[in-house]
Amino acid sequence: MDQATAIEELRERYARGGLSLEEFRRLMGALMVTTDPAECQAILDQLPPEPASAVAMPAVRRSSASSGAGRRIVSWFGSIDRSGALWELGPEAEAQALFGEIRLDVRMAKLTPGENVLRLNALFGEITVVVPRGMRVLIDSHARFGEVSVPGHGVGGISADDAFSLGDGSTEGSYLRIEATASFGEINIQAI
Repeated sequence: MDQATAIEELRERYARGGLSLEEFRRLMGALMVTTDPAECQAILDQLPPEPASAVAMPAVRRSSASSGAGRRIVSWFGSIDRSGALWELGPEAEAQALFGEIRLDVRMAKLTPGENVLRLNALFGEITVVVPRGMRVLIDSHARFGEVSVPGHGVGGISADDAFSLGDGSTEGSYLRIEATASFGEINIQAI
């Protein structure tokens, strides 16, 4: 199991409950200092058994960029800025800010015709996404001790989920679907 997968599994496990904040921080700290798959698995093996109610609910798996089908942008204790040059987004991309910062300017991104999916995960980090004003953007937001903000709309707190959209409502041509998860982090979507 690679480090990014282990971190995602730990984050999802914490979001489902049954894991104290102190234990989450301890295990996250251990995952952040290793990239060895065996060590990552050994750290996850330390997780206590899940409550029966959490076991009945399957974990949400986002099979996307990690399968090699899309692009992956990861900032660990650093910063990434994709706003000064052309870059490829579509059809799928994933951006993870783990104790780091990411700025993505979709106005500079090459999109594919139809739906383009951008998965955002801010874990103790911050992600800013700039989209063209008027572009159709569908947003599915999840905040766990974090915040997702969009012009005229915000989601935040201990646990909050919401779905909403920006733009003119037309799905002709290219449009963007954003899946935003902020866990102890912040995601800010701006229309300029």
